[in-house]
Amino acid sequence: MEDTWHDTKCLDALCDLFDDELERQENVLRVSIAQGRAARAHDIELLEAKTEALVLLIREAACHERERLRLVSAVVAAYGLPFEEQTLSDLIRIVPEPWKRRMAEFQAGMVAILEETRRVTRENRRLMRRTLNVVQNTLALLQPEDASPAAYDAAGESGTGRSFEPSFIDQRG
Repeated sequence: MEDTWHDTKCLDALCDLFDDELERQENVLRVSIAQGRAARAHDIELLEAKTEALVLLIREAACHERERLRLVSAVVAAYGLPFEEQTLSDLIRIVPEPWKRRMAEFQAGMVAILEETRRVTRENRRLMRRTLNVVQNTLALLQPEDASPAAYDAAGESGTGRSFEPSFIDQRG
């Protein structure tokens, strides 16, 4: 690395972005946990608010991704890393302290947070599917079997000859 001041600035900025991303992912985990609580409490408004918060966190991460990639490219170029060695693990291997420690802490933190977020997301998905299944089964019980609309042919004539009887709950709920 020839321009030490510039390289130090790049490494500092990259590690700062890593710290920000770790915090953002911790927020994603907290919001995902809150989503599960809202779903268990059948609090649709809170569930929608938490989903909106997740969307905002994802957008924010995407915005910062471009800057992170720019800084990673600068560091990779400064150290002359070949394409196949342009991973975080390889960066950790070659950068000096204190950046080596900061990057290693980021990597360990991200692995832990992402594993926990995946677990919570899977749990939320199972909960949502079970809840949807209960709602669908309940609606099926409330819908009389003979309330299905008659089949019509291409001319618009009823193929069954029976009339449609509205059910207790229409198809829109």
